[in-house]
Amino acid sequence: MKPLVRLGAASPFGLALPSAQPTASQMYGPRGVWFDDETMIVADSGNHRVLIWHGLPTEDGAPADVVLGQPDFTSEGPRDAIDGMHLPTGVVVVDGNLCVADAWHHRVLVWKGIPRTSATPPAYAIGQVALDGALPNRGGSVDATTLYWPYGIGHHAGIFWIADTGNRRVLGWRGLPRPMQPADIVLGQPAFTTNDENRGGDASASSFRWPHAITGIDDTLYVADAGNHRVLGWSPVPTRDTPATLVLGQSDFTSNGELPH
Repeated sequence: MKPLVRLGAASPFGLALPSAQPTASQMYGPRGVWFDDETMIVADSGNHRVLIWHGLPTEDGAPADVVLGQPDFTSEGPRDAIDGMHLPTGVVVVDGNLCVADAWHHRVLVWKGIPRTSATPPAYAIGQVALDGALPNRGGSVDATTLYWPYGIGHHAGIFWIADTGNRRVLGWRGLPRPMQPADIVLGQPAFTTNDENRGGDASASSFRWPHAITGIDDTLYVADAGNHRVLGWSPVPTRDTPATLVLGQSDFTSNGELPH
């Protein structure tokens, strides 16, 4: 079935890399998207920026209205934490506030509202003390306030979730967290101060190798555990570290082999 609207690539099945010169209509390795009836937001990961369309695009190749993470639509490349992004991978809007997983700056950025002007700075960062911080686990030990390569974010059942990929865990807050607010929930680790791969053992219903993405449907939370080649599900939505109740992509919770292409 032909898509209704095509954004980014110059053809519906184009596989060639885009021009090295970014534009308001071009993308390079987009990884995350969020939309409703009025807005579309894309994490244009390879260009280290976020694109926003105010009003859902109705024409192929429609240019974005707003760019974040870069000073303009023609700039690209990783930028310092204080004025840009380094591999944004996930986007979600919570209670009208835009949240972006700025993965390689080891933080999640939060804007009060959805910006209507390009290069609008975020209000604060989750995972860092200030907007100029960009070290994994803030340069120290893992705890309930730190992040290491947060690739995925989501909001389900009133809980704000972060796939804290480098720490091999998923963190949850009851509501959008404030700066330096400790997480309420940890999945995949026995404590907020541990980050061992598969909890230091074999894959199980309680462990992750590389949790990457999060979503929820009704009373079930789903986490893409990319390193273990599976998706784990919890039903009901967990409120503490409990084993998953569902596994997709493997025959059981202890298998994690890569299937043939």
